[in-house]
Amino acid sequence: MKCHVLLIRCARTRCCIIFLIFGFIFLIGRLYQYRRYQLMSAIFRASDYELMQSLNPNLSNSKHFIPGMFLKNVLPRNESYCRFRFGLPDMLEINESDVDFTPELGEDSDYRVIYNVLGSNYNVSDKKNNVTFCTHATPEFFYYVVEVLQRWEGPVSIATFVPSTDASLILCLAERLCSCLPDMARVSLHFIFPLSHPPRLIACPSTLSDQAGCGMPKPLANKSLQTFRNSEAMTYPVNVARNVARMQSQTTFTLVADVELFPSKNLVGNFLKMVDKLKQKSENGLNDFASRIVYVLPVFEVGANEAVPSVKSKLLEMYSQNQAFYFHRWVCSHCQRFPGLQRWLLKKSSSMDESIKPFIVVRREFPFHRWEPVFIGTNSEPFYSEMLTWEGQQDKMTQMHEMCLMKYHFVILDGAFLVHAPGVKRKADVLRDSWRNDQQKKNSALYERIMKSINKKLKENSRCRIH
Repeated sequence: MKCHVLLIRCARTRCCIIFLIFGFIFLIGRLYQYRRYQLMSAIFRASDYELMQSLNPNLSNSKHFIPGMFLKNVLPRNESYCRFRFGLPDMLEINESDVDFTPELGEDSDYRVIYNVLGSNYNVSDKKNNVTFCTHATPEFFYYVVEVLQRWEGPVSIATFVPSTDASLILCLAERLCSCLPDMARVSLHFIFPLSHPPRLIACPSTLSDQAGCGMPKPLANKSLQTFRNSEAMTYPVNVARNVARMQSQTTFTLVADVELFPSKNLVGNFLKMVDKLKQKSENGLNDFASRIVYVLPVFEVGANEAVPSVKSKLLEMYSQNQAFYFHRWVCSHCQRFPGLQRWLLKKSSSMDESIKPFIVVRREFPFHRWEPVFIGTNSEPFYSEMLTWEGQQDKMTQMHEMCLMKYHFVILDGAFLVHAPGVKRKADVLRDSWRNDQQKKNSALYERIMKSINKKLKENSRCRIH
């Protein structure tokens, strides 16, 4: 009887042990499945950038690009390469006739303009560099213009937003660069300001004026510069600035681009050679040289620690090594993903080939109706809507829609491109931009209103979508 009881107890113990073992295995399996589910969910939720970063640690944004490093050991001269106007840089002497309305909204605008506070010494009759780089900046980004000048052969027109004492910050930086860099002679500088806060000159902050060399002042490099605009939480009228910079171009062609976009090598000269060839073909009846035509420059970005490529062969090499990407790939995949991108990337070029050629001709229509091309055009293209702000985004879309309805041809160029200043933006950066929400709502409402107005003015096209 005792043996029988012992056997029963042993069997129960064995069953319990077996049950515990199987229970443990089951629990481990469930934990593994749950962990795998979490991992797979994270993969599908995570941005492509985060996945690429796990494969390529070089994508880290631990360092930020500092423009003008080549000026670090240059000492300023006692004379200026620039031509200041209106009594500047010491004082601002203007009459009512010197203050202009904005190009699109005119006297209905909340902003006013003073053109050419710094006049370009560039010879506009020199047709070999007949393209103006039209850009815009606030004091924090003004130093980026030196990187553009290093890569751009033609004149540069830059509109600066200068509410109140921000005018002094811009002038401090401009005056310094004008004694450091001969290429500043090619720059024309314009002031944009709110009616409520006209430009006001005060003494240069010592942090901007006392630095020995010509390199970027520390408050700009470490992003600690205090501006009037930021202290007053003012929105940035980016489209007013774009229109102002473009309107002062004296050349046949214009490129409207952000000051952080750097052009590829010899872009101006090689672009004009291409245009001359196209005109010759047109005159010979071999090509229909359309009047409503612009030339698109593909835009790319590189990792924070990478050098900016100047030729396509180097760009393709970096792209293949996940060191370069088409612009905003990880935060707005449709914004700069241009038609034929993959074919453009497969079309090789040698380091010695600097020629620029038409790649494909497209319309900005569905499914590329959210594409925001950066292009070389003329002063006859539609204005950017001055009602839209930088903070609210979608600031280029109304111009793009109008050009779609006007049946513009977009010639995507091969051998020419733009590269954003090093540093790749990612999803996490966008999530930190929640402060933009209110302005995005305002821009969205204005966007709908502007689009309706454009659709009334021009013949509708179902392929020119607004959403």
